[in-house]
Amino acid sequence: MRHVHTMVGDGKIFQFGIRSGEKPEFDWANEGHVSMRKFDFEGLKELTKRLKNVPVYITIDLDVLDPAYFPGTGTPEPGGMTYKDLLLAFDAFEDLGHIVGADIVELAPMLDPSGASTAVAAKSLREMVLILQKNRLKNKV
Repeated sequence: MRHVHTMVGDGKIFQFGIRSGEKPEFDWANEGHVSMRKFDFEGLKELTKRLKNVPVYITIDLDVLDPAYFPGTGTPEPGGMTYKDLLLAFDAFEDLGHIVGADIVELAPMLDPSGASTAVAAKSLREMVLILQKNRLKNKV
């Protein structure tokens, strides 16, 4: 996020569901560089309404999900969100009026022989594509 910060500046990076990191990362964020919510998506709906007409890039690290729902990641961390929580976050993204791009990362399928993580990632990608399509159609009118 420090590299992104050099481009966008203070008060323009919002992170939700953070569960781990190094103390210097948290200290740096707490200096006002990044708005960070640990362990939940509280405030996301209000934020998306506030950013309705601001260009927004969304990045979803699927390791925000608890390993019980998404074991196929190189950075499993207990205490994560449920998939239902993530779907509610996708619902909040629909309030955004100017999504400029998005990505979904952290799938490591070789770490989940059950294939459940790949299914979660695919469904999440579908949800994001549907939101991007709705957003594009709203902006054409």
